[in-house]
Amino acid sequence: MKNMKAIAMGLSLCLTGSILLSGCSAKAGDELVRIDDGKDSISYGYGNFVAHYNQAMYDLMFAGYYGTSQDYWSQKGNDGKTYEDSTKAQVLESMEEQYLCKKHAKEYQVTLTDADQKKIDEAAKKFLADNSKQAKEQMGATEEYVKTMLAYETYLTRVKNKIKAAAKVEVTEEETAQSTVSYVKFSTAPKTDEKTGQQSELTDTEKKAQKKAADNVAAASDFEKAVKEEKGSLQTESFTASADASESQSLPADVVKAAQDLSDGQISKVIEVKGDGYYVVRMDAVHDAKATKNKEKEIKDQKQEDAYRKVVDGWKKKLTWKVDRKLWKQVNFKDRFAAKENAGADKK
Repeated sequence: MKNMKAIAMGLSLCLTGSILLSGCSAKAGDELVRIDDGKDSISYGYGNFVAHYNQAMYDLMFAGYYGTSQDYWSQKGNDGKTYEDSTKAQVLESMEEQYLCKKHAKEYQVTLTDADQKKIDEAAKKFLADNSKQAKEQMGATEEYVKTMLAYETYLTRVKNKIKAAAKVEVTEEETAQSTVSYVKFSTAPKTDEKTGQQSELTDTEKKAQKKAADNVAAASDFEKAVKEEKGSLQTESFTASADASESQSLPADVVKAAQDLSDGQISKVIEVKGDGYYVVRMDAVHDAKATKNKEKEIKDQKQEDAYRKVVDGWKKKLTWKVDRKLWKQVNFKDRFAAKENAGADKK
């Protein structure tokens, strides 16, 4: 029960800033989600807890990047939504997925045993004991809510594993066969001044020097030694041997195309990518067994995940899931959570 361990041990929290209980006009028992026209429901109290639990996990992670003073939740992502709104949307999706997995658990012979329930009970008690009173109030944490979330997570994990294991997926050699190269790039891209941040184009003299360095590496018998002598940075990349050259995520298409013509140990001529740099590539393995095995696992996992998603999407189409948006709007991340500095700390 991996998730149980995380909730039991991963959160020892206090609040930063003033204490403002989110959505104070809403009641814990209010209906947040009406399911199948009232046949079932999810309460505001539970949804509020799950949202703030997720917020707390992100707060602990973001603190290392932004500190505790920056208002990152109001910042907008590439989709134009604030991080708060995006996270809350993910919480709703997650709750729906968990609900569906529990609802269909018997179809996959998934149940919670007495031993499972005992672990859930112990994890919930530890979680409540580990967190400050203020943090639990802001999170809306109760023993019932913690147990419910852990049970949902367990159902989801087990049902998902059953669906993925039963999925009939085919992974072909053409999809997985990997080639691995080592390469060096001598950049001709604009350089950035570290002090001012201003960019400037390389001079013709600088570009010629980069071309000369690339020529020396391409002509050398000892590739790695030559890269070091020219003060280059040696990189390694694996790519699908039969794939279109443009599919590589790290290397330009022209570089991959040139690499595909090489045999094991062969070094390419200098490959110029305008506005980027001069590349020299060595083919380490046309057929890299280890990289191929890793790629096979990656593709298989993705296809199994796709199969699981297809099942869940089918369930969603048959489910009526209506969220009370006015209630949900009252859940906000104005106050943030932080790790306790010591066992007796309640507040920073």
